[in-house]
Amino acid sequence: MRNKNSSGKGWSLGFGLLAGIAVGYYLNSNEGRSMQRKARAQFDEYGNQINEYGQRVSTKANQLVDEAKVKGQEILDQAKAKTNDLTTQAKVKTDELTSQAKVKLEEGKKWADKQAEAARTNIDKATTDANQAAHSTVDSAESSFNRGVNKAERKMDENREKIDRTTEKS
Repeated sequence: MRNKNSSGKGWSLGFGLLAGIAVGYYLNSNEGRSMQRKARAQFDEYGNQINEYGQRVSTKANQLVDEAKVKGQEILDQAKAKTNDLTTQAKVKTDELTSQAKVKLEEGKKWADKQAEAARTNIDKATTDANQAAHSTVDSAESSFNRGVNKAERKMDENREKIDRTTEKS
């Protein structure tokens, strides 16, 4: 007993072979090769755009870090200036107040140093994280792009081999 679908499968296979031959012939023609060159150029352009974007992100992250460091230094300078003012005023007061002011001054310096160090640590970590994220994004995009190009090249090679086998049989 014959399966009703086997006739339809034969036609499907035949049409598929014809379509594959037509695509292979087209890709092997001058116009097809031109299209392949254009596609490769476009893929290269996309890769360059991804790299440029990654570099812009990295540059922006570095600028933000530099700005944060400058701002941190300004705050530190302001704290030191305020500390100096307090020191000058403390010298004018009595010995007892001078002694108390010196203690407070030292506490203020330690606090300012701790705050500045904490800010530096946070800024350095944020910079490292931003750079790693930017590099990871660029690497991931480049890897994905390369996989796509490799897959397209493999598919074109397979089609060429099918065409070659078909033309050798004829």
